[in-house]
Amino acid sequence: MKPTPFPLLALSLLSPVTLAKAPQPQIGYFIDSPVTGLYYETSSNLTGYTQKGAFNYHPGDVVSFYLGKDNSAYLLTKLSGQTVITPTLSTTMPSRSINMTRLLLSLDETPEDQTEIELMGEMLADPAFQEQLRTLDLNLLDSLKDKLDVELVSVEKAVAHLNQSEQFIKQHFTSDDVIYSPLNRRLTNIQIKKRDNDGHYCILDLRYIHRPRYNTPIGEMHYMITPSDIVQYPSIGDRYHGCYLDPEGALANIIKEPIGNFSDLQGLVGCGIKGCTRNDLNGFLVDNYDDEGDWKYRTLALNFDPTTQLFMEKVQGLGPLPHIRHENQSEMMWFTYPQEKGHQIDYEGIWKATTFKGTDIHDTCLLVEKDRVWQGPKDTETCPDDRQAYAQNVTADYGDMWWLNAKEQKAKLGQMNVTVRWYPQDQPPKLTTWEYLPAGENWDQGMLYRYEQTLTRLADGSENLQTNTITELAKQI
Repeated sequence: MKPTPFPLLALSLLSPVTLAKAPQPQIGYFIDSPVTGLYYETSSNLTGYTQKGAFNYHPGDVVSFYLGKDNSAYLLTKLSGQTVITPTLSTTMPSRSINMTRLLLSLDETPEDQTEIELMGEMLADPAFQEQLRTLDLNLLDSLKDKLDVELVSVEKAVAHLNQSEQFIKQHFTSDDVIYSPLNRRLTNIQIKKRDNDGHYCILDLRYIHRPRYNTPIGEMHYMITPSDIVQYPSIGDRYHGCYLDPEGALANIIKEPIGNFSDLQGLVGCGIKGCTRNDLNGFLVDNYDDEGDWKYRTLALNFDPTTQLFMEKVQGLGPLPHIRHENQSEMMWFTYPQEKGHQIDYEGIWKATTFKGTDIHDTCLLVEKDRVWQGPKDTETCPDDRQAYAQNVTADYGDMWWLNAKEQKAKLGQMNVTVRWYPQDQPPKLTTWEYLPAGENWDQGMLYRYEQTLTRLADGSENLQTNTITELAKQI
């Protein structure tokens, strides 16, 4: 966007005052192969459509990408603006990353050309197709494939395409510039188990959360990279038994290990001494090797956001092979960040909740304060700032917001990215999967997703998870 020319008369009246030049936008790229036709908006009011992946943004912007002609279309992702954005960077969830690629490939007008994705503009402009998109939970794409008027590409094709895109990124965006220096910073590493090897979903039961011996799907480690050592601090650990944390893996004392023992590792530890480049902290690959008798056949995605300083690692099993003794459906993610950031997400304020259930869509304004949720106007474009407009206490309807706390008023990132079973009064238990990708320097400009779901166990022991309602919650103030 070019700056608006200033009238000559105004310039003469203001002389000799020096006028600051409007900052020039930077160019970023949405790469899943370069994608043409995504509508985007930034928090500094830049808008447009991606052209061969390119979009404009200002440093510090949060960027929203939509599948359609404007911001009333299906929201694909919302995240901090940066030079390269990929599907794996666009979500915290392993399966959602691959399914986002599957959806984009399925909407490509030129599928024979693997060097670029040109989105089907006419189809995406169709209100009926937009209604179909709004029913999608990208974490569970296969369960809804019959509801879309496009044929979805396979997981295998999407994985191969992500590998190809990674090579494109290495060829065109390799840089020796250091984007992050983790040395001598106390870091927190959160692990969240989403599914075990047999594909069973890992659920945190809020009925037991206050029991001291209850083991959740969330692990936690604390460490510091120094020039000579990796220093590990006491923590609950990162060892699992199936879906749930193994308490025997807890770390009771400070442990120091020579930095040389970790020289072959990827990610923050591998580049901690020299400083980390974009290529050190971003990537996608497929593991297929024998790990001392435990064969690994899985995707591994690494991503780093320089604005939030969040480093994500995601692993997803790719199904059974003849030499794998289980279903190989495991999903897991790791978040690493400076301790003061991911434990201090300010959830208090006014949120606009947009709920999709079938073809029904409605907006609700919510005020979240301490451990209470108050409801305000419905189906309004902008939520009012006046606290008096929020008179109805609906806290009981949000018992799955298990991070609400009267004392601290802060949430942890792990709390906002887990599946919980909760117990509304006088109702059967309910299941909610939360997803939150931080955006903006203070981590509070991301989109919070609430998936209300039903879990069914089938006769063969497998599980079927169905999403009934999707709510997008965007913080206004």
